[in-house]
Amino acid sequence: MSSSSIRIELRGLADERQEAQRDLRRTLGTLEERLLPSRRMQRLVTHNDPKLVIVGLAATGLALGLFRDESRVARTGALIAALAAGAVIFRLTRS
Repeated sequence: MSSSSIRIELRGLADERQEAQRDLRRTLGTLEERLLPSRRMQRLVTHNDPKLVIVGLAATGLALGLFRDESRVARTGALIAALAAGAVIFRLTRS
């Protein structure tokens, strides 16, 4: 009788092990998805001029912020900032 109960426990442990491995794979996949963008950003900054990257990010943020405004001056400023961001991105991708 004791041998049959051991088999049941071993089967249960094997199922738990497989479930734990699936959970670990999911967790590692999620972590990898979250870390890849930061690795890409590190490569972008280390392979290029960090000042240029910051200027590009600032121009992009300014353009996005100003596009929401209703005034014509803000929209013109947003267009100029978007052009500057595009120029920076073009420069970063060419080098």
